[in-house]
Amino acid sequence: MPWCSMSYKAGFIALLGRPNVGKSTLLNRLVGRKVSITSSRPQTTRHRLLGIRTDEQSQMIFVDTPGVHQAKKRYINRVLNKTARSALEGVDIILLMIGSAGWTEEDKLALELAAQHKTPVMLLINKVDRLKDKSRLLPLLEVSAGMHRFDEIIPLSALQGENVDALSERLLHYLPESPQLFPAEQTTDRSDRFYISEVIREKLFRSLHHELPYALAVEVKQLAFEDGLVKADAIVWVEKQSQKGIIIGREGSNLKAVGSAARKDLEKYFSTKVFLQLWVKVRENWSDNAQMLRTVGYIEEE
Repeated sequence: MPWCSMSYKAGFIALLGRPNVGKSTLLNRLVGRKVSITSSRPQTTRHRLLGIRTDEQSQMIFVDTPGVHQAKKRYINRVLNKTARSALEGVDIILLMIGSAGWTEEDKLALELAAQHKTPVMLLINKVDRLKDKSRLLPLLEVSAGMHRFDEIIPLSALQGENVDALSERLLHYLPESPQLFPAEQTTDRSDRFYISEVIREKLFRSLHHELPYALAVEVKQLAFEDGLVKADAIVWVEKQSQKGIIIGREGSNLKAVGSAARKDLEKYFSTKVFLQLWVKVRENWSDNAQMLRTVGYIEEE
């Protein structure tokens, strides 16, 4: 049953920042369950994704975005930057995240995007757990305060949860009064099919690390729920025959390991047995092809 107190608050909160700064890790921490995949590879997040946190005081709807990066030639890179920009439209709060090592050119690019909006902007300095001497934060705090009139500057560790509760308290202060916008039990706006494809992609990133091509996508071709079993067939798309060989591995060893790891995560998510079949196919230059990007879900509408 939804909470409907006159003082109840609800709103949209955008997570903005360069690739691999920790936005998805923070999203999962705030929502309290895994709704966005993570890895050490930049540009792991390629979609706009909602993560929804509901309690008796508020409903916080977090918008996780692809990392803002310098313009590149490939069509997919332009699509990702466009997705990040469009995600800022109509939100109530922007969370701009940088790392504790200091500002980069891509951080500054993300700040330029945030500054174009009249929305409150909070600066999050992530990965402070990597600093043995916290006094090293002081110069960064001073520099950051001079770069923009941020509504809040909060150092935290998304991975360790340090200061995340303090962030939640400050977010509540800025949210508008509103009834719930989503059912209380809903934690994301994405489908089961989307989640399956993302988990497979995460396991590919984590298993193959630097060998893995960036031009990789996962398409779930079949999904069925039968007799207490989830059955899914998925295609891993790459652009070169050599990339196909890397993903499959000797006698299929890499692909089997990825499928096994993905199945374990999916069985936790669905709370039932999962039968997962994976194929690897080649389509040259798919990441420069608008129709293919639409097929694998990177373009939702023109």
